[in-house]
Amino acid sequence: MIYLDNNATTELLPEVREAVLRAMSFGPANPSSPHTAGEPARRLIAEAHDAVASLIGASSEEVFFTSGGTEANNWVLDLILTNQKRHLLVTPVEHESILRKAEELEGQGVEVNKLPVDRNGVVCLEDATEMINDRVGMVSVQWVNNETGVVQPVKELLSICHERGVLFHTDAAQAVGKIMLDVKSTPVDYLTFTGHKIHAPMGVGILYRRRGATLRPFLRGGMQETGQRPGSQNLIGIAGLAEASRIRKRRITKVQEELTEMRNLFDSLILSSCVGARINTEASVPRVANTTNVRFTGIDGEAFLARLVRAGICCSQGSACTSQIPEPSHTLLAMGLSRGEAYQSIRFSFSELNSLTEVRLASETIATEYNSLKKAFLSLVSLGSVE
Repeated sequence: MIYLDNNATTELLPEVREAVLRAMSFGPANPSSPHTAGEPARRLIAEAHDAVASLIGASSEEVFFTSGGTEANNWVLDLILTNQKRHLLVTPVEHESILRKAEELEGQGVEVNKLPVDRNGVVCLEDATEMINDRVGMVSVQWVNNETGVVQPVKELLSICHERGVLFHTDAAQAVGKIMLDVKSTPVDYLTFTGHKIHAPMGVGILYRRRGATLRPFLRGGMQETGQRPGSQNLIGIAGLAEASRIRKRRITKVQEELTEMRNLFDSLILSSCVGARINTEASVPRVANTTNVRFTGIDGEAFLARLVRAGICCSQGSACTSQIPEPSHTLLAMGLSRGEAYQSIRFSFSELNSLTEVRLASETIATEYNSLKKAFLSLVSLGSVE
């Protein structure tokens, strides 16, 4: 098996697995307990705040642990209900946890509008400048798209928002640990991400709140996370996320270089061996180093994906959160692709645990399966079996 679906989730690094096992050996250690049995857990939670905050250039008191990105995104967007300006702007290429929450908020009296994107899925700054006005309470834009890897002009959008007194949130699930990111130099009001995209366990993420920005508890309960996120902390997941954050902070330059080499080699091999294949974003558009979205013309994408799975290549047609739904990617449709073109598209995403050898082997397999399927399809067309 060659795993090329790292935007869905990543494998635990060996060091992260060891950190999780150490946390599991604490015994009955609840960080909220006042006695000595809770001390190692309290210390771990405090050190984890420091580690995760350091990865994004924040202070430890500005980050709050959650169950993952979806909870964190819902928590942030829910704040619009207490904003005097109940007007929310999102993009049509956001993660489902943003889009579905926005739909729910519309039913609660919030005005929701979508910032237009261009053929690469990038927010049109001219439209954004016009739409972001002093009536808007919050803008939420994904820093990096989970399906295409395209990087949004977050600094420019943030500048427009802050000039007009508008809060800015970014879903940075696919950005943290993949690009150099510092919330001091790019002072977003809220940032969310999840651990399992950087080799931490599933079930743990964070919400970053810039000091001074409004925050109110999304849940009701105890005083964990300074009372902002009640509920016993996921000690095991937090231990893993803390270690993954430390590792990625140390390795980020090296990881970026390795992933860039892998993705560039992959793109080159696919485009040269699969006649008719197209990258769904232009080469000039900024993209994170680990992601490529390829349209394989002349075939049925679902049939192709099934062949690749049988051949041991793990990849996807879009977000893991929507992969069980037989619908084309909403991101690709928003970029102007037809339904047929979206169905022909496959996402490949790499991690530091992949290798150039795997890239070459995967590319050979993909080319073999694509050319075989395309030939079979053309044969059926010539026989009049399909249109």
